[in-house]
Amino acid sequence: MNADMTEREPGCPRAIPEGVIPDLLRLYHEGLGYWAVARELGKQGVYADWSTVRGIIKSRRSMDDTKNDF
Repeated sequence: MNADMTEREPGCPRAIPEGVIPDLLRLYHEGLGYWAVARELGKQGVYADWSTVRGIIKSRRSMDDTKNDF
């Protein structure tokens, strides 16, 4: 292997860039559902399925729950 090459992170690339996640969470907290959030992100040029939106929201919710344990 060439030493100049950088190794790729394992797994699939993220469908939704990290910079868009705050917008995603804001839309959800404003009362939009998974489908509507996915549709709004599509208008911004970020195309993701509603199940991807759901997974991100659920993972962030579980992270928030663990922060509040202390």
